[in-house]
Amino acid sequence: MVNGSHFLGGTITWQLQNKSAIGTPVAVVITQTYSWTYTSVTCTSAMIANNQLLPTSAGNLICLPSCPVGFGTVPATPYCTDISVINGITVGQRLDTVYIPTVSNFSVAFRGSAWGSLATGGSGWSILSHINLALRTDNGKYNSAPVTTMMSPINIIVHERTIITVPVSDTDGDVLRCRWATSSNGVDECASVCPPSSLPSNTTIYSNCTIEITGNTVGNKYAVGLMVEDFINSTSTVSLSSVPVQFIVKVIAAPSCSYRPELILLAESCTPIKVNHTFTSTLLAINNCGPTVTITDISTLSFSGMVQTSVIMLNSSVYYKNLTWTPTISQVGYQVMCALALNSQSSQSSQYCFTFYVTENGDNTCPGVIYNTTTEIVTTTTTTTSTTMSEISTTGL
Repeated sequence: MVNGSHFLGGTITWQLQNKSAIGTPVAVVITQTYSWTYTSVTCTSAMIANNQLLPTSAGNLICLPSCPVGFGTVPATPYCTDISVINGITVGQRLDTVYIPTVSNFSVAFRGSAWGSLATGGSGWSILSHINLALRTDNGKYNSAPVTTMMSPINIIVHERTIITVPVSDTDGDVLRCRWATSSNGVDECASVCPPSSLPSNTTIYSNCTIEITGNTVGNKYAVGLMVEDFINSTSTVSLSSVPVQFIVKVIAAPSCSYRPELILLAESCTPIKVNHTFTSTLLAINNCGPTVTITDISTLSFSGMVQTSVIMLNSSVYYKNLTWTPTISQVGYQVMCALALNSQSSQSSQYCFTFYVTENGDNTCPGVIYNTTTEIVTTTTTTTSTTMSEISTTGL
């Protein structure tokens, strides 16, 4: 096993504060979301309510090959947004606005060396996002990067082939494709956990952001690193931007009850919402294993301002928590929240991700693509299929 510490992965995305901006410099909002082990980076409900920074020294983002004029210093230490003591997770997010020249073309990266103990790969990480402020050739406007996120860790049952589909959204309606992160394309996107060598043999990624993986040893953990890229159309081979998402997969023993929990959100999969308007809803977790098994937690990965109650037991089958959120002007655009239920046998529900589209003027639609997805157990065999997975085309969505 590789000695590590406390990092569980994350993502970096960006968007223009005003896509119709004229002149230079332009304001770019960079959003960082990271997960850590709770025992190493502890947060409390009071810290979330008071929008406090996580108690960790994460340093600053670095620019490659160099920072454009006006970029300044962007810290990587996020504000606490979610905790799960039972699941052992602390989540944080931060939004920073930088003012940089038009046509800037560079990458930002968060790097460190403290992955949790991994079966393969090293302890170093590099989470890197490519920013390109050249005007798009199809509409003459600035591009916005895709939005993606994943909870971590994702539990998979030993010897069961698992499909993990990464949730992605894009306000421009671009074609989205996923690929493994790499260190061989001029910038290091994954440090010591570059796939596929960092993952179990026969792990496969498809361009539609679907991963097939099988773990054969209980207790093994693997760091998964991929890039989400947006393209103007289905024939384009040059991406407009690249956004990273990295997370842990943990192999667990088969539970005595084979029925996983279910998670239900009492809301639309994408909710348009206006700045300073309040969203309320309920997350329901369904226990399908009888009264001897309980729902121990409903873990979430959200963003600043999302207020959650503790998990409430309605009866032996139904548990829930209430959600309340009032978006601010800094949160305009897509915001993605993910959740999963955990039971007393360490069995997880499918991860369910849902999207908000925040506007100043109160638009009642979600433009572009919203691809909310789940993890799914497909079969109990360890063979893989030869199914061809197509790219995600957002035309007409």
